[in-house]
Amino acid sequence: MINELRREFEKIYFSNVATTKGLEDLGKNIGISKNSMRRFLGKLNDGTTLRPSTLSLISKRLGYKDYNDFCDSQGREKYTLDFNLLDIYYGMIKGQPPTVSENRFQKANYYFAEKIISDPDNLKEFMKRFMDNEEALEYVLAWHPSYGNIAQRNYQDALAAFVKITTKAHIKVSMQAFIYFGKFISENLSVEESAMLLAQLEKAVRKMRLQNQTFHAFPEARYTVARCIHHKLQNGTREIPSELLREITMQHADKTTFTDRFIYRTFVSNILNVLNDCETADLCLGDRIPDRQIQVFETKNPAHKANIFLYRVNLAITLHHLDRKDEAMKIFDVLTDHLNVSGMFSFDSKVYFELNYLHLAKILYPERQHFQQRFTMLADYMNFQYFKKI
Repeated sequence: MINELRREFEKIYFSNVATTKGLEDLGKNIGISKNSMRRFLGKLNDGTTLRPSTLSLISKRLGYKDYNDFCDSQGREKYTLDFNLLDIYYGMIKGQPPTVSENRFQKANYYFAEKIISDPDNLKEFMKRFMDNEEALEYVLAWHPSYGNIAQRNYQDALAAFVKITTKAHIKVSMQAFIYFGKFISENLSVEESAMLLAQLEKAVRKMRLQNQTFHAFPEARYTVARCIHHKLQNGTREIPSELLREITMQHADKTTFTDRFIYRTFVSNILNVLNDCETADLCLGDRIPDRQIQVFETKNPAHKANIFLYRVNLAITLHHLDRKDEAMKIFDVLTDHLNVSGMFSFDSKVYFELNYLHLAKILYPERQHFQQRFTMLADYMNFQYFKKI
């Protein structure tokens, strides 16, 4: 079986192992010694047996969980996409700046991203083939965050691998924070791991803020979401410290646009409501945005329709907890009409937005059991175990 692993490794990393320096650099990157790498590739025959941990590190570099996972995968169909086509397709954009203007490219990328991310074997093969193509990884993993898979280990591992190679600080922050969210929401995050991951995230945020003069709403929001979660894990219901409250209410962000503030407050207030801190969610949302202004924003920014939907869910939940139930119900009636609007949600994000909608529905109408039943079913389906506490 080691011979099969070696053949697969050489096929993917043939250019790296063609020279002594390339082999040494690759071994250092993987975390194994130069001699162990030479031993594995048959360049050093000293009678020493390769350790299982070494084989597992090499297997992980190929997209497997460990060496046993590689062995189990042999002999079965691995993926359902034509990766020779993807080699050509994503090969064209390697080293090129991202484009948002080419409609045909984006539609095709959206299709491929859905097929890659939703199938563990497709994702594994994609990561093996494109680890040296940062642009391909960005288009698939950063442009289409998958709520439907964020609680799954294989998807978290793919994002973590991308974090190690991306040169863009704002993407590094987004991916690290999204992994953190997935671990928390599936209840696979201890206080100790939370502190460790948050320390890594803070380091990336400092770099991002130094690199960029503009405010990046999504990564900044995800970072604050992680900080709110950590406070909850570490301190329970204790009052949020003033420094964190300053970030929650955006006092730290100067010269931000309406869109930036809207996105940031939407996602931060969302986690605060999930954590059952509706008073702080109210502070985060700030002054109410007139319906007319939201309608104009939606018309000019159709790509933000899903985020507008979530904003309205958050506002209704907050209003309900402020004893303004009639206003919350009025918003809920509008949301019901919008939930099934075609094209509003990306390929698997709808289930996350629907969970939040059902959270609102079951607190407004606790007597309607079908809301609770579907809420529980979706939370189980996505492995969002924390949601079942709210």
